[in-house]
This record gives sequence, structure tokens and C-alpha cells, in this order.
Amino acid sequence: MVNKLLYKNLIILTLSFLILSCNTNSNNIKLPNDIRWVVKSKEYDILCEQIYNTAWGKLSRLLKNSDSNSCIVMDLDETVLDNSKYQIDLTKKGESYNPESWSEWVNLEEAELVPGAKNFIDNVNKTNVRIVFLSNRMDKNKLPTIKNMERLSIVDSDDIFLLRLNKEDKKHVRRSEIINGDGRFSEIGPLKVLAYFGDAKHDFPENDDNFTFGQNMFMFPNPMYGKW
Repeated sequence: MVNKLLYKNLIILTLSFLILSCNTNSNNIKLPNDIRWVVKSKEYDILCEQIYNTAWGKLSRLLKNSDSNSCIVMDLDETVLDNSKYQIDLTKKGESYNPESWSEWVNLEEAELVPGAKNFIDNVNKTNVRIVFLSNRMDKNKLPTIKNMERLSIVDSDDIFLLRLNKEDKKHVRRSEIINGDGRFSEIGPLKVLAYFGDAKHDFPENDDNFTFGQNMFMFPNPMYGKW
């Protein structure tokens, strides 16, 4: 009887140790340098704030003198919203990006702000210029996206969310709708785009002499994922 009790206790202790070890290893897992740089480095924070400050310096006069028929176009992920928690979770699980886990993450509404984003957006919202959030988040996840941004206090009643309907709904298609006032913009009408913000090449128009990086197009660093 005593031996059985000792054996049972030994099993319980062993299992408890294994569970504790797994949790400890998961919490202390070494992050890849790309994620570590975004999460830990002061340089990332400073660089993002510098980009937003530069953008406001370049655009403030134009924005203040423009009306509601004008807009700026902003990508969301890694431009306005920081999803590094999702990347950390994938690393801990030994997984890669997939649409299902991404959708689950979006519905948690736990993304934080890219450094400098709130101050810039607050300044824009003091003008008559509208913000069009042009994101490859799926349109079915629009509500949790808005709720996440409401939690971060960066949503204005005049904001427009132009999310992705399907694989064919590329960003250049939606940019055309903004400029020409057709498709989803048929009731809004055409808007004059004053600037673009993003973290990837496809966030910006190509071969348009009206737009120049550092003047009215602003690229943010994102070493965690992309087409390269």
C-alpha cells in the first residue's frame, strides 16, 4: 500500500515537473532577431516615431488647408497596429503564419500601436482630411479591427475602412476606387489622396510622379514578414 502511494506521488511530481518545464521553456524561448528588434530595441521605436514626425512636418500645412474631399491612405498592420504578440505566439508554438491563426488573433482585438501612430492620427483628425485604412485584413474581420482601434482611441467617425473581400481584391484595385469614386466608393465619391503610409511596396502606387518617398509616401520598417 505504501509503495503504491509513493509510486502515485512520484508520477504526480514527475508530471508536474514536466508541465512546469514546458511552460518555463515556452516563456523563455529565444525570439528570432527580427521579432526581438521590433519588441526590444529602442531603435525601432525611435525610427517609427521619426517617420511619423517627418510625415507631419511634411504634410501638416497641406492637411490643415485641405477639405473632406481629401484623404490620406494608411495600411494597418505594422504601420498603425503592432502585431508582434502574434509573431511571438507563433514562435512559441513553432508555427508559421496561416489565415486561421491570423483571423483568431485579429478577433482577440489585442494589437497595440506602432510608436508614433496615435499622435500622428490625432493630429490628422484635427483637420478636415479623412483617413482611409487600406488593409489586407479580410472584410469579415472589420468589426474586431474597429473595436481594437477604438480601444486604442484612434478611430474617428469619418474614417473609412477598405478591407479585402477576396484574393482578387488587391490594393491597387481599391486604390483605384478611392481615386475614381467607383466600386465601394460610388456613394462617397472620389477622394484626393494626399499621402500614403505602409510597410510594404504594395502599399504604395507605382510609377506615379505625384508621389515620392519621404515627401508624401512613408515606409515603415517590418523585418518580421514580407515578400523578400
